[in-house]
Amino acid sequence: MTQVLFVTAECAPFIKAGGLGDVAASLPGAVKGCEVRVVLPYYSCMNDEITEFAFHASFVVDFEGGRRRVRVYRAERSGVEHYFLQAPDYFTCEKPYDGDCGVETRRFAFFACALMAALPALGYRPDILHLNDWHTGPLAAMIAYRRRHDPFYANMRTIFTIHNLRYQGVCDRDYMQYCTRLPDEVFDTGGMAWYDRTANPMRCGLYYADRVTTVSERYAEEIQQPEFGEGMDGLLRERSAVVSGIVNGLDYEVFSPEADTYLTRGHYGPADVREGKWRYKEQLQREFGLRIDRDAFLAASISRLTDQKGIDLIVAAAGQLVSRGAQIIITGDGDDRHTRMVNELAKRFPGQIAAYPVFNEAFSRILYAAADALLMPSRFEPCGLSQLIAMRYGTVPIVRRTGGLRDTVTPCEGGAGLGFVFDGYTPGEFDAAFAAAERLYHGDRRAWDALIQRDMRADFSWDASAVRYEALYDGLRDEALGASR
Repeated sequence: MTQVLFVTAECAPFIKAGGLGDVAASLPGAVKGCEVRVVLPYYSCMNDEITEFAFHASFVVDFEGGRRRVRVYRAERSGVEHYFLQAPDYFTCEKPYDGDCGVETRRFAFFACALMAALPALGYRPDILHLNDWHTGPLAAMIAYRRRHDPFYANMRTIFTIHNLRYQGVCDRDYMQYCTRLPDEVFDTGGMAWYDRTANPMRCGLYYADRVTTVSERYAEEIQQPEFGEGMDGLLRERSAVVSGIVNGLDYEVFSPEADTYLTRGHYGPADVREGKWRYKEQLQREFGLRIDRDAFLAASISRLTDQKGIDLIVAAAGQLVSRGAQIIITGDGDDRHTRMVNELAKRFPGQIAAYPVFNEAFSRILYAAADALLMPSRFEPCGLSQLIAMRYGTVPIVRRTGGLRDTVTPCEGGAGLGFVFDGYTPGEFDAAFAAAERLYHGDRRAWDALIQRDMRADFSWDASAVRYEALYDGLRDEALGASR
């Protein structure tokens, strides 16, 4: 059986900052034909009360000119073994990504070096390291070079998954080389080489990994073009033979209005979705001072507050949206500029638009349950889990046709489809899609209810995607074993 180590900076429910946390929580257990384990840092801010942690081992790693002690803890969650690397000097933080480039570089460079030391110390030799996003990019180069002369790593292969190409971890070249001890060629002409003598961990993962995946098929195509390639399109075109897209799935045991533990006012399913939604709509209307109206069209934005997510389109079109009586609630954390934008929007339209600009899992689940529609007018979207969650909760997605949104949300036409889709990144096209959703909601509730039923019964579980990952893992292991014979 192929042994896979899933390497991640976050994993729900221990620590979650975005969609990667949900993927790390659900994909490893969905791959039934391989043994997949998970490893991540043991952050001081981590929720470590949800399961029993057991001390497993300790070792030292050479880093920043000294020998640093690392303790390894183990925990089992949903039948999956998890390892947590504890080193307070590096993983003490309020959240895993705090926007400080220097701090994050140090944190994840240490994580990479600690993991390389952990494997032989634990006597654990996976066939595949499944790396995720820039935080793990240096490991692709470390494995590629180490396996040339160290038998322990000889048959080890790497898969690097891009969850969002925009975030690349660009950092000081000299510091990264000093920490990782990778050879000059990696930084001069190889995968870490970047502009102005900086280092690029994302590019490192793309350059050295044996396989590269993205979280949707469309995004795998888009990032090979300059518009979406974030400066990596040339490299990705060169490596196109090893690049593929596998759409993310959803864990329906976690995300289900019929069993969600955050829904304390009662659960609901396809048979009683109207009554179930009304309980949570009324709750939020009261909490945010919105008009108490069962028939009001309530739209939600549940996402990072960044320019990727189309917040500026929501702001630009807001006057038109609320002029027809719609209500909007926006939640999520993000950068200062977009946080100010949504706060000011709520002040401009009191009683119609509300802002809760923080990430709160419990509130997000209640908002999914309450809302009639989800707004995702993204500039680009690698996959998106919000639209998948929304559909499960009977909340109709209004999305721009890009990336994973294009792969998962088919447009409503002639009694078929799953949501409302627009093409151009303009307030007018966004408003037109929003208005079409409103017309169906107010004008033909039977058709709207049928749409909700299609959404709630659509299958975006991990089943099909997990089979593709299993084939990728097994194929890469067999390729390595064949090369060694």
